[in-house]
Amino acid sequence: MGTVDVYSSDEIFYDETLVCEDPDQKYDRLMRMVDGRCIALKDGKCTIYEKRPAVCRAFQVGSQCCINIRNGFLNSHTCQVCRVSEALKKAGIN
Repeated sequence: MGTVDVYSSDEIFYDETLVCEDPDQKYDRLMRMVDGRCIALKDGKCTIYEKRPAVCRAFQVGSQCCINIRNGFLNSHTCQVCRVSEALKKAGIN
């Protein structure tokens, strides 16, 4: 749920069935969403797990940020707990 940014270093970056341009131009590209959920989620599981974006790899499942996003309190991963996007940028993955 929420915004899933995709970077040029991600395997799926050019896969138009999975990603789209960010209309706000905040990120390189975004995962496509269906009813507010990532298009790659089926029955709560990632169908592209082995080639999921770096931001998904870095996101800590079960963290407070994860819980808040699942419960609809956040719509992106920018809380103080994980700061995933910023960490990826510092690591040169953007």
